[in-house]
Order: sequence, then structure tokens, then C-alpha cells
Amino acid sequence: EGAKRTNDQFRTQSGILRELGSLAGAYFSVRGVEKFLSSLIRVTGEFEVQKMALTSMLGSAETADQIFSTLRQNALESPYTFQELTKYAKQLTAFNIDADKLIETEKMLADVSAGLGVDMGRIILAYGQVKAAGVLKGTELRQFTEAGVPLLQSLADQLSRTEGKAIALSEVFSRISKKEIPFEM
Repeated sequence: EGAKRTNDQFRTQSGILRELGSLAGAYFSVRGVEKFLSSLIRVTGEFEVQKMALTSMLGSAETADQIFSTLRQNALESPYTFQELTKYAKQLTAFNIDADKLIETEKMLADVSAGLGVDMGRIILAYGQVKAAGVLKGTELRQFTEAGVPLLQSLADQLSRTEGKAIALSEVFSRISKKEIPFEM
């Protein structure tokens, strides 16, 4: 009789625990779905805000849609998130990078940034400053050098090929100080 009563109590307690487990699972499932939907709404809203900002900066909804779509695709193949790529695209747009060169420029700078392990915003700032000035100045050369970009040697090599003679680093420095190194180079 005592054993039967103990078994009945265990069965009752076991049933209660199973029921509590089911209720807890249902609660956390509903809670998880609520959190997921809330996050989805927030992210979708952020995407729309970013899209509107890019549209405003570019002056064309169609161009912004194309760039936005490409950024989404690039984010799948890049070490950068979609939000980061969108932020960087807006930074480049602010430096008057043409819409038709925006993705190509961003990819080039992303490759440099990822390869050097340097914040891309830092690379964009130096690049954008050279673009805005139209020429390379010592300040931007220093920014690139501090980020690990071997720009000085690259310029010496490029000038040597273009001019058909060896150009020393000191000559490159001299040309930079005279503002003779255009952005395009």
C-alpha cells in the first residue's frame, strides 16, 4: 500500500513536471518567435533607412536600388556585413565617388582593408581626402603609410614604369610636396 501510494505520487509529480516542461517550451517558443519578429522588423526598418539615405545621396532611386542590391550580394562574399558595406558606400558617396564607380571602388578598398587588417573607414577617409583635394598630400600619404599601405613604393614603381627610368623615393616625396601626384595616379 505504501509503495503504491509512493508510485502514484511519483506519477503525479512526473505528470506535473512534463506539463510544466511543455508550458515552459511553449512560452519560450512564443518568446523566441516574438524576439525574431521584432528583430526582423528592426533590421528591415534599418535597411529602408539606409536605402533612403543612399537614394538621397545619389539622387536616384533606381541607382540606389541597383547599388543596394549589389551590396547585399557582396555582403555574402565579403568579410564585411551588409550594414558595414552600406555605411562605407555612403562614405564614398559623400566623397563624390561616382555611382558607376562606387561598387568597384568599395571592393578595391575593402580588399586593401581586409588584406591589411585595418579599419576600412580609415582607408576610405584617406582615399576620400585625396579624391577631394585632387592630389596626394603628405598628410594622406602618412595616413596610408600608418595603415600599412605601401603607397610610396607603389608610386615610385608606377612613375618609373611611366617615365622609363628609376624614380627614387626622395623624388616621389618631392613631387608630393609640390602637389604633382594627381588623385588618378
